[in-house]
Amino acid sequence: MGIYNDEIGAICTGSLIAPNMVLTARHCVSDMANELDGQITCRSTKFTDTHLARRIFVTTDAEIGRSSRYYGGSELVLLPGTEADNFCGNDQAILILDELIPESDAVPLVPRVDVPLAEGEEYYAVGFGATNDASTGAGLRRRRDNLFIDCVSDGCPASMVRPTEWVGDTGICEGDSGGPSLDLMHRVIGVTSRGAEGCEYPIYGYVYGWAEWIKEAALHAAEVGGYEAPRWATGFPTDPVFSAEVGAACEQPAQCLTNACLDGYCTRPCTEVATCPSGYSCDEEIGFCAKLPEPPPADSGDEGADEGEDEASGGCSIGSRPDPTKPVPWLLGAAGLGAVASLRRRRRDRLG
Repeated sequence: MGIYNDEIGAICTGSLIAPNMVLTARHCVSDMANELDGQITCRSTKFTDTHLARRIFVTTDAEIGRSSRYYGGSELVLLPGTEADNFCGNDQAILILDELIPESDAVPLVPRVDVPLAEGEEYYAVGFGATNDASTGAGLRRRRDNLFIDCVSDGCPASMVRPTEWVGDTGICEGDSGGPSLDLMHRVIGVTSRGAEGCEYPIYGYVYGWAEWIKEAALHAAEVGGYEAPRWATGFPTDPVFSAEVGAACEQPAQCLTNACLDGYCTRPCTEVATCPSGYSCDEEIGFCAKLPEPPPADSGDEGADEGEDEASGGCSIGSRPDPTKPVPWLLGAAGLGAVASLRRRRRDRLG
């Protein structure tokens, strides 16, 4: 979503990850010190004064302009710790809004807080930034696909990238700051921080690296907004396969979105946290939702029963089946289901 900071007259980008919660870059909402000609130096560049949340506005429109519908901020949540004012590795912030954004306007994205990234993984990026260093085309939402992760965390050059960051591909420029990079399951994996001239060598804040902070902020945002916290904030897996519908008839795995067919019906993986819907129980042996046995028919009370027959005990039993050297911040001033479940070979005859 687009962000306009009225205090400094700048645009940025953010990710709506709960009805009143926007994840963005810290430099979109704070001043900085010890820059060198606008360039970031990891040894010395720091954040200073934080801007007023009530002067920061967001829009779900595809363009940032005077006629856009804006939602106002009410609170800023910053990263914890004594080193949080250091620019590199800490360029993330959360804006709590003063009202909930309805799903009819925008459906919140899911941050990938439970699965680390891998070098070479494919992703795509979204932002309201320019298309070149001359700030051409800024203010319009764009998406760039077919991007690949260059390095992650400690696998990146320590002089330019911190353990809570990763390096992407290309194509991110001024105004894209704070915007999301997303994996192919459409989960937010990064927050655009800075890069080299020519819109190259983008460095992202690592969502997984700050997972606990993001989840804690989500619980706070839910309390403020008076709604139930998103499931990912309480430990539910972010892979959409754990939320897939179950029960449709099938003869083979390919007929199911989860690629899992059990005893003639589509199923999904489950855990202690990712529980099964009503009528199903998590089969611990295979890790998938299995139908509970049908309850026995109720006693009709017919008098035709054989005399002396033992009385049946009703109910059902539920057992175990139930210029990379001179990065700059990209703030522009002046103005599904893709996972395939793998199952144990010994149960392949049941779950095919």
